[in-house]
Amino acid sequence: MLVNTSATIALLAVIVYPYTQLALAFQPPLQHALASKSSTSHLHSGSVLSATADGGSDMPLPFFASVSEQGSAAPEVAGSTTVTTRLPLGTLFDSRDYIFNAATNVRGYEWTLKETDELFDDLSDVAIGEESPNKHRGDYELSQIVLVPMEWDRASYGLGGRYDVHDGQQRLVTLCLLFAALRESFRNENAPGVDETIEELTSMLNPPKVRKAAVLRIELRKRDNEMLRRILSPDLVDEGKGSMKLNILPPEDWKGLSLTNARILTNYSRLASRVAELTTEQRLCFLDYLIEHVYLLCCVPETPTIARNIVMAQGKGMNTEPIDDFKGLVCFRYTLNEEDMYSTFDKWDTLASMPDAEVGSVGRDNVASACLLRASAALQTKIRKNDEALALENWLRQDLIKHGYEGKEFYAKNIEPASRALQLYRDGSFDSFEFISKGGKETADLQSTIMMRLSFLRGLTTGIASAKEAEILVLDLLLKAEGDSHKALALDELDLCLSSVEICALWMAVLRPSPLQRHKRCFDILDILDSGVLLDDMADVVISDDEKTAVREGISQFEFGASPTGKKLAVTMLQRLNTQLLMDIGNKEKTFSHNFVEHILPTNTYRKYWSEQWPDEEIKDAWTHKIGNLALMSRKSTAKESNNVFGEK
Repeated sequence: MLVNTSATIALLAVIVYPYTQLALAFQPPLQHALASKSSTSHLHSGSVLSATADGGSDMPLPFFASVSEQGSAAPEVAGSTTVTTRLPLGTLFDSRDYIFNAATNVRGYEWTLKETDELFDDLSDVAIGEESPNKHRGDYELSQIVLVPMEWDRASYGLGGRYDVHDGQQRLVTLCLLFAALRESFRNENAPGVDETIEELTSMLNPPKVRKAAVLRIELRKRDNEMLRRILSPDLVDEGKGSMKLNILPPEDWKGLSLTNARILTNYSRLASRVAELTTEQRLCFLDYLIEHVYLLCCVPETPTIARNIVMAQGKGMNTEPIDDFKGLVCFRYTLNEEDMYSTFDKWDTLASMPDAEVGSVGRDNVASACLLRASAALQTKIRKNDEALALENWLRQDLIKHGYEGKEFYAKNIEPASRALQLYRDGSFDSFEFISKGGKETADLQSTIMMRLSFLRGLTTGIASAKEAEILVLDLLLKAEGDSHKALALDELDLCLSSVEICALWMAVLRPSPLQRHKRCFDILDILDSGVLLDDMADVVISDDEKTAVREGISQFEFGASPTGKKLAVTMLQRLNTQLLMDIGNKEKTFSHNFVEHILPTNTYRKYWSEQWPDEEIKDAWTHKIGNLALMSRKSTAKESNNVFGEK
């Protein structure tokens, strides 16, 4: 028989059963510690503030205590309406009926030259493309924008309306820059009708109202609005001999600007140069087309909550995802000093930029994941997709009330370390953790064991959907090992805890319990870790004897080779087993690059050799996809290699 039936038994011996050779001196039994904990320790989102406020604490209320317990969003009104209107740019940019505000949009203006050029190319192709088949093809639909009505001071600004931009900020700002570029292109020309065109474009961007205060078509956050204000107003300087130009910084002085200001100047300069390449007639034709034939769908729901749901349902949501709302809360709402606000905002921006070790950025997805994992651990609740924004705010408020600090400290103590730890873990850069990099020769073997365990857990939590909840535990342990405002876990304690998490993750991956069961098991283990009571037989508490038996039977019956997910699980388990066996014989060689499995007995047994070796089809089918029939490979085999006889394989 070619099947490696001992692999399953060996794997269980290594992973499922605890390592009894680790005999550490720990405190009284864990069961007693757990029994003393309140059965109400698993809080649900929405209960954090009330539980704290009702607890009789005489700590003074924080500055945000007046916020509703149900979060910052306005309550939805039964029967509320959402109005969607198709409007040409000429209507949107006429009078003060549509004044846009993006100051609450946390992501800011992010379009680069690529998106700016694409918009200009599309619009100019349709409007003035001489040989383009799209020229004057009809109206141009610029997709939907989502706006929420804001307060409007009629006494100061006259008739009109201001709207909070939930979706469409990038297009609206870039269109304003394009209109400004067209306006400035006419400024020093002497062609007939130019002065009227300049006045028309100026009114579109800075709509006038007699005896009323000035207002710009769109405004960003205060710090990021300076260059946009100069461009739209317009802020002009006299170059002499009657020649006027915009008062904006030259490129050599852009270095000290915020990213948004720099992007606005960069994109405006590009649009100005593109417009300058056109003749006067082409520019006028282009302007007429923009005003009369370019349309936006203006969706105006009554509340921010409805707006967010609309944007998310469209598959966009780049400006209204929960992590962005959370960023606004941490940086602006729960931080008092304006300088601290922008400092925290810039640090978050850097952290969430494309992963780059040199600048210390980890990527937006890692920041979002780290926040949700830590919120779930702190609140001890499963966070559903629609509850993410509320859960994140509850986590923030609970922590601020507990420690008495502001959003800037919350970012430094929670978000940044968790995001960095998660990124290192997901990237497999385990030797970058301080508890690994600063270890000496005397702990080398223990460090190798810890990295082996982390690699196994990484394979499960990132590749197997039913084991992803174990990442809550892994991140918690990594932060405890790095310090995380507590005494750092010793390496032997970390190793013991990780061995238990391995068993829990394997239970999740093989038996696939329900999400609620998986979360409850994680929270039970978090209670153990937070209690400070660790036992050398901790694994016996993590899963029961019956569950161990079920895992053992599940591994024996699992059709690993029959699906991509099964193969990922087999790769992870075999890598773990292989590394353990190599370490046991003193070989520290890493085998993490072996990311494929090959069927020893192939799935296609048309060759005579295989039919002779496996004449019983029923037995052959029973073993084909079992883990004992799979071997680790460093590359994917070709069809010819897969079907070779055993000796050739």
